[in-house]
Amino acid sequence: MTRAMRKWGQTPFLALASVVATLAGQPAWGHTFPAARNVVVQVEPCEVVLLVGYRPGSGEPTETILSRAASAPKSHTLDALRDVLAAFAMAPLTITVDGKPLMPTNVRAKIGIEPGGARPMVVLLVTYPVAAGHTLEVRTKDPRSTRISWQDRRSERVEISNAPAQGKWHAGVASFLLTLTEPTEGSVCAAPSSHSDSSPAR
Repeated sequence: MTRAMRKWGQTPFLALASVVATLAGQPAWGHTFPAARNVVVQVEPCEVVLLVGYRPGSGEPTETILSRAASAPKSHTLDALRDVLAAFAMAPLTITVDGKPLMPTNVRAKIGIEPGGARPMVVLLVTYPVAAGHTLEVRTKDPRSTRISWQDRRSERVEISNAPAQGKWHAGVASFLLTLTEPTEGSVCAAPSSHSDSSPAR
């Protein structure tokens, strides 16, 4: 999905704004395509970073998103589209450690257009602190449109022998589990703060 995205921060404002205004007024497509949500779980020594790519289903789902964005003032159309897409991308996802939900400390989001200009897309980088714990779970309420993969970023936090294969997509699963170990002696992980920035950054 990221191959179809333009480079971070280089999506032309006028092109996207024009697409939002044009597609929001188009009739429903004769052929429909389902939503697609790709989630890569990147495990680092003291953090877990979710790379989430999302493209809404064609027809009514896309129309709903574009209509919401188009209703914003013209100067805020792209911000509105980014925020709406980010909300839809993350809505069915929860990430927990030992059953306790994690709160993101940083969210970055960039939007683009799929080839042909039919549907908008978003890519998010969502960072969560993980100081300690034993079971990391990524759960989705929409397994039909979600596939999950993972990578160990030299974290030394995952029990590789019990983990699913890295770099492989796992589709149609409602729950994705990784068994964690305690941080190594060289890793100083701060306790999660009660304050987090969950608003998508530009």
